[in-house]
Amino acid sequence: MEPAVFTSSNIKKIFRIDDRVASKQTIFNAEERGEIPTANRVPRGKNQVRQWSVEQLPSIGERFGFLKKPKKQHVLCIYTAKGGVLKSTLSYSLARMFALNGIKTVIIGLDIQCSITDIALAKPKAESIEQVKEDQTAGLFHLLQGEADLADVIQSTDLPTLHVIPETAELLALEKTIRTTTRKEELFREKLLPHLKDYQIVIFDNGPNWSDLVENSLVAASTVISPVGCDVGTYKALKTNLDHIQEFGQAAKKEWDHFLVVPTLLEKAKLSQQIYGAYISQLGEALLPNPIRRAVGGQESIVMAKSMIEHDPSSLLAQDYYDLVLAMWKRIEG
Repeated sequence: MEPAVFTSSNIKKIFRIDDRVASKQTIFNAEERGEIPTANRVPRGKNQVRQWSVEQLPSIGERFGFLKKPKKQHVLCIYTAKGGVLKSTLSYSLARMFALNGIKTVIIGLDIQCSITDIALAKPKAESIEQVKEDQTAGLFHLLQGEADLADVIQSTDLPTLHVIPETAELLALEKTIRTTTRKEELFREKLLPHLKDYQIVIFDNGPNWSDLVENSLVAASTVISPVGCDVGTYKALKTNLDHIQEFGQAAKKEWDHFLVVPTLLEKAKLSQQIYGAYISQLGEALLPNPIRRAVGGQESIVMAKSMIEHDPSSLLAQDYYDLVLAMWKRIEG
């Protein structure tokens, strides 16, 4: 597969640079002044076309991005008790959008099903035991046990501002260790976050089942984000599931800066629209009224390990994510 390249037109679409604010010439001028990386020149007829690589996008985002750098570190716990509501898709999409804007981000996989690992670090299927052995890496368990350094467990992506601590088979062992630890809900906050102080955004992506890993990520978090599908199953269990999170926070004496609910999988069907309307009336300030629609493009972008604003920046789904991240950033940054 050929490496992705981005022209000035692509840059304008990804970072939503409006013609009234910044034309292509503004991008070219920024390049000449050294404010953004130098593009590769590719002959096209009598002219040359500027092409930037994916690795250069965060540096461009620092100059032309739609999100300002955070004033402090934000730790986001993304959790919902219902599967199939775009939880990991949302986690990864947010992480990439933050990283595209030059914000140093790490996403930590806590799902036994390896959701984030499969998205961010997809590898060809192993065909021999030797390949399986080569794929075995240190993970969160080894870091917290003092058996590995952060550099041993952090994995890079194609964006220099985005790193991943992938799920490994030892997550189950980590849960067992947590259960026997004094003040077990504090392990991530006390022993993991100090390793991550250089990151501006830390994202915990949880599995749908309540666990010691979920509890630790909730205690470590400054903001909780709960995606909820605009479907009957999610709607029926919504109050019970959200109450459970809030009750845990109260029992753990944890006050989050923000508790945000993100509606997902919105369809044009009457029932889906009615459920979304019910969320608006029932959840009040907790709801971010920027729903993510159900669309095939979302699956395509995740298969390619991209955000929608990279995959198809002109699409309605990309606009959904753009509107959502702006509204979320306004809340958590103030």
